Amino acid sequence: MPTKLRIATLGIHHETNTFASNKTTMAAFEQSGLQTYAVQRGQQYYDMHKSAQTSMAGFIQASEKHNFDLVPLIFAATDPAGTISKQVFDTIGGEALDMLRAQGPFDAILINQMGAAVSEEYPDMDGELARRVREIVGPNVPVAMTLDLHANVSQLMADMTDALVIYKTNPHTDAVPRAHDACDLILRMITENWRPAKWLEQPPMVIGIFQHDTRVMPMKAVIDDLESVLRWPGVVGGSVGQGYPWSDVQENGLACYALHEDSAEQAKKAAQWIARRAWSNRKELYQPAGPKPSEAVAYALERASVKPEKSGPIVLLDVGDNIGAGSSGDSTFLLAEALKQGAKSWLQTIRDPEAIEACLTAGIGKTITVKVGGKTDSMHGKPVQLTGRITRISDGRFEDAGIVHAGWRFFDGGTTVVIESDEGPTIALVTTRVGNMSREQFYSLGYRPENFDIVIAKGVVSPRPAYQPIANEMITVNTPGATSGDMSTFQYKNVRNSLYPLDLNAKYISD
Repeated sequence: MPTKLRIATLGIHHETNTFASNKTTMAAFEQSGLQTYAVQRGQQYYDMHKSAQTSMAGFIQASEKHNFDLVPLIFAATDPAGTISKQVFDTIGGEALDMLRAQGPFDAILINQMGAAVSEEYPDMDGELARRVREIVGPNVPVAMTLDLHANVSQLMADMTDALVIYKTNPHTDAVPRAHDACDLILRMITENWRPAKWLEQPPMVIGIFQHDTRVMPMKAVIDDLESVLRWPGVVGGSVGQGYPWSDVQENGLACYALHEDSAEQAKKAAQWIARRAWSNRKELYQPAGPKPSEAVAYALERASVKPEKSGPIVLLDVGDNIGAGSSGDSTFLLAEALKQGAKSWLQTIRDPEAIEACLTAGIGKTITVKVGGKTDSMHGKPVQLTGRITRISDGRFEDAGIVHAGWRFFDGGTTVVIESDEGPTIALVTTRVGNMSREQFYSLGYRPENFDIVIAKGVVSPRPAYQPIANEMITVNTPGATSGDMSTFQYKNVRNSLYPLDLNAKYISD
């Protein structure tokens, strides 16, 4: 009876905002807003992902479908934030590589990365991890890497792997099928002793965060082009990386990648076809948009006062404090406007461990005056004073088995306190920078966003699967912050010399 194939999986999943002031240290991997355990080994891997819709869930499903042994080494993921410390990569990366050596040999390797990790030592940390994996397993063991659509894909990632497989959707709802694609490719590589020809094309352009939703134009056109290429004769795979604008690295920008049955020239032709078409549409693919905070709040209040036929809240998307892109989670620009303009039926989160401590000291049911938010740095507004009653104290854990961005299921906001303020807004103070990707965040606290006139979601695209079904209207607000949609507000030093829109005269020459 033939021996089962053994395929290892490992990953350090992080989206690094090099402009964020909150650095990513080992402490960040002790508690994650995205998972019960920030670092998972063995059984924890299965417990965290088997019932989720993540890439790892897809790997597990594929192992059961194709009857191979999936060997989970280590998976570490924490909330997007600032540059990763050398200690994190040395410690967690070192453990992953030690496991790879000790538990091998393996028939193949599945690396699960976000694709925009930046450490103090390695601007392309994902590529460096892939390089070290390849160094251990050698040139003949198939290696595939799955990536988030926001990956800043590097040539090193492409060179050190046999296949890159990237989400096609934003909001990210296809992690599981893309994981199946990676497994299908890697199983064929093993059984047929075959490797696809590959090509990575990187036109010098950035896609703006306001244009990242793949369901609508202009980004939908790029994904449609990818789907067209995937139907070309001989093309066996392909991906587009939208890029992650807030990483000051060489790879920042759009990436177009193709796999062909046996022709590098045909893979190149396919990748360049997508790249050229995107380049021709570069102006539409980068357009800062949305009202200022004062305008957005005024509009939301006006709309709420009309009580339109379609019920549901006006959801204001706080672009500059996009937690899922590494911001602080404690921006107060919108909250300050809410108080200034007299908003009453208003619901949002603010990350503020200091204010939480004051509330815990006071106790549930008590009235407290406390300054909230604006404490991480000077980029996200000033603290706002509120007086109100403490109505809830929670451990901040909640679960969502529905459709969630990137397929996450288990969330941890850390100690959470709700204040119903005398001024009007209801504020859930959280400890971790857990993104507003699930309505269960509020349901678990006894509040229904549907019952409020205005809800704030700190994000751009990731909150949409949760809030679009209940929203009367969703408005992206061009707030300042570490994730501002306007790239001109940041000082880039390490990107390519000529990158659109930082250089409006950038040229793209493909041979």
